[in-house]
Amino acid sequence: MLLLEKELLELIENGYESNFLDFKTKMYSRKGTPDILKDIMAMANSNHQGKKYIIMGIEDDGIGGKNPCGITPEEKVDSSTYQQFIYNNIEPDVHFDLYYGDDLGKELAIIEIGDTRDKPYVIKKDSNGINKGFCLVRKGSMNAVPDHADFKYMTSGKSGGFQLTILENYLRVKDGTALLDVSFRNLSTDPVTIISGRLLIKDSQDTIRSKHNVIGFGKEVGADFRIEIPAKREFTGDLYLGFESSDCLRLSLDDTGYTDEKFIFVLQFRDSIGNKYEVISPDATVFAKGKCLWKVKLKNQSTK
Repeated sequence: MLLLEKELLELIENGYESNFLDFKTKMYSRKGTPDILKDIMAMANSNHQGKKYIIMGIEDDGIGGKNPCGITPEEKVDSSTYQQFIYNNIEPDVHFDLYYGDDLGKELAIIEIGDTRDKPYVIKKDSNGINKGFCLVRKGSMNAVPDHADFKYMTSGKSGGFQLTILENYLRVKDGTALLDVSFRNLSTDPVTIISGRLLIKDSQDTIRSKHNVIGFGKEVGADFRIEIPAKREFTGDLYLGFESSDCLRLSLDDTGYTDEKFIFVLQFRDSIGNKYEVISPDATVFAKGKCLWKVKLKNQSTK
């Protein structure tokens, strides 16, 4: 058995089920079942940009704890068995690996889902009790039927060989600046110069709650923001956005800078020749700290 990498052991010990991580007590049947189709399809459609994992042989105690219970030799399946079943039933092809490793003397099976840029992934044909065209997306710890915003996210961010991606749908705010982890990928043969951008934050009813102008990438530059992405290059890093104290009220943040409300991020850019780009990220969160919370704290004091 292979020793699992440190990062994967960290996920097992401290991770929780999310849009890139799922735990199973047993392996999926080697015969192929609707469960493996739904789980892999949902993970592939997740808005998480990195690798996604389904780890089998982990028992969840129901209160947040996990116990490696392991899989039996009889459960073990060749990677090609799962891959053939998935390739026959999901389109476009989902690229994933199955491998085995050891944790605390227990053998675990790991499905690792890699490049998933061909979203949306759907059922290819009527089979296993699932209709052709059926689609699921991983949201938090659940598989869900995608809504309009989800489909728009899956198909957005691609225009003329230029791809825009929100890498982490989590806005970090301190004082008058917000940071958002993004990727600019230029697959064309010409440079692209972005000259302006903004972030719209919407609620679940598609109502715009706040607007934030882009003021830098990698560092704050203000109204003079622009970035040139050379041909065949990708830039990743923090996007700097303006954020006012009133925005904390608009987004219903508490005096600790937190809200359990989920938002929809709509990131829009315009380049030097008038092309417009947009990417949408559902299930987004906002957290703020520092002086920008003064209006929230003042409001809470006045209502006591």
